[in-house]
Amino acid sequence: MIKRYLLILIALFAVIGVVRAQEKFKATTKVDSLVVRQLPSESAKMVASLFRDDPLEVVSRSLDGSWFEVRRPGRLTNLGWVFNKLVEWEFNVEQLPLGDLTTDLLGPTPLTAAPDFGAYLKEGLALREAPSRSSPLIVNIPPLVTIPVLERNQDGSWVHVNYLGYDGWVISYATRIENLMDLPEAPGLPALTTIAVIVIPLEIQQAQIDRLRAFITVHRDYAMVLESFWWDVFRGAIKPCEPPAAVLAYNINDQDVRELPELGRLVPRVMDGINYLNQAIVPLKACGVLSPDVVSDARDDSINARVVLNAELERLANIESIVQDRR
Repeated sequence: MIKRYLLILIALFAVIGVVRAQEKFKATTKVDSLVVRQLPSESAKMVASLFRDDPLEVVSRSLDGSWFEVRRPGRLTNLGWVFNKLVEWEFNVEQLPLGDLTTDLLGPTPLTAAPDFGAYLKEGLALREAPSRSSPLIVNIPPLVTIPVLERNQDGSWVHVNYLGYDGWVISYATRIENLMDLPEAPGLPALTTIAVIVIPLEIQQAQIDRLRAFITVHRDYAMVLESFWWDVFRGAIKPCEPPAAVLAYNINDQDVRELPELGRLVPRVMDGINYLNQAIVPLKACGVLSPDVVSDARDDSINARVVLNAELERLANIESIVQDRR
């Protein structure tokens, strides 16, 4: 008798577990009238009708995630399949179990069992025979579909999937997969190709940092001098007309950027500050009386130059700390 009660309790808990599992997969019809079909296909037999704002529990997804198998809340029997664009939901489709393996197959390799993982494609992807960009193309998969996932390669950069019966590999960066590295690793794959890494000595990187810092500091200080100069002129002071030469660009080449890649981001912003500085110098070349607007603009340009160059000095200091941490 006790054993019988235990079996009843276990069965009851299993039912409760199923119901609770469905609680997070809720949907609501968003059209006036919605046809429920026996299978996930427009050509399948109609088995029921739904109406606007009808609440639903979603049980499973179709092979490409475009159809949902649904039931009415609290029921243990499924109602049928609805096209998912006609209902509203707030869960990730790939979290649903796969509920149909055969409807609307296109390829020659149907699934024999429902895998535990799914992937939502954020963009269209090429399905290839092997996990490599150079591998032959099988078919192009459209975006915004959800497909079954079987395995991954060694680092999870590619996943083995089945799209409507086409079996192959897609690159994973444009997919949404829950717990990607929990996927089983596919056996027998060739070793991942590695890229030769060139290590730049810290002394060379520090030399690049020191050279750029010296350039920025000199011109930041000059921007501060010009800022004070133009403030005096703006207040009515008479100043000597001694225009300096325009500041030249900070020259870097491909080798410099290889030695310190951050130069590719820093130098363009530094040159923004230098451009402001050169604009503040231009009115000095027109000796004589300057209009208040010209003086005000020159003052603002010198301020902008100082602000930009100061910011780049701070950014350079952060980069230097990262470089020094490698010691």
